[in-house]
Amino acid sequence: AAPALAPPTILRPRALPRVEETRTSLKGATGTQLVRYAGELNGATVELEDLTGCTVLLLDTSSQVTIDRCVDCVFLFGPVGGSVFLRDSVRCALSAPCRQLRTRACADCDLFVHTLGPIVETSTRVRFARYNLSYPGQPAHFAKAKLDPAMSNWADVYDFSKADDAVPQPHWELLADGDFARMEVRFDGAAAAKRFGNEPACNAAAELLPPALAAAPARVLPLSPPGASPFAERQPIGKRLVDGKWMLIYDEDDMAAKPAK
Repeated sequence: AAPALAPPTILRPRALPRVEETRTSLKGATGTQLVRYAGELNGATVELEDLTGCTVLLLDTSSQVTIDRCVDCVFLFGPVGGSVFLRDSVRCALSAPCRQLRTRACADCDLFVHTLGPIVETSTRVRFARYNLSYPGQPAHFAKAKLDPAMSNWADVYDFSKADDAVPQPHWELLADGDFARMEVRFDGAAAAKRFGNEPACNAAAELLPPALAAAPARVLPLSPPGASPFAERQPIGKRLVDGKWMLIYDEDDMAAKPAK
């Protein structure tokens, strides 16, 4: 059972009438694995809500990620150009490079982060550690998200509730080296090689890991990407002036056809 925080109270996952999944969101799921590969998010905002026992891998760039009312979940993210918000969540593990990380009303969470400085609020037993995730193509994602892999203030935690006696101590602490584990995503299959080449898994911020942690065994997560993505955004092949406005053209047939009058 989740520890009581009173006040504040950690909100539990809502019982939604059905699971809601889009390219950029997952809501109301239990025991689900969600994966988004390179080119499927392209800097989008992602929403993860009311999840229980789920694993979410965002192996692409995003601009912001919000995580609300989640229990017993694992979140493995590529670079987030803006903020990651973790709220009302219990017993979750998060790996994320981001510009800012903020937690509110969380308990017993382990956060492996690469950030300018984490923020905690009305939370208890939140543990922080260095970013621990490797996957193919990650260095290019750091550059796309404009994050510096050589700079992280992961241990410079600001506690908004430092003087709040109603929130059980410790509000936060640093994860012991003995509890640190590297995570490595590997792509298997011919489809993976065709879509992403044969680039090995990489943690772009690995140079910040002490030698003992860098040499620690990794937990390997094998993935077999499909041959084509149902979420990849189409790229325009041209444009046409219609009614005084430039319209993007995505299909050859549309490029050849005359505009309707």
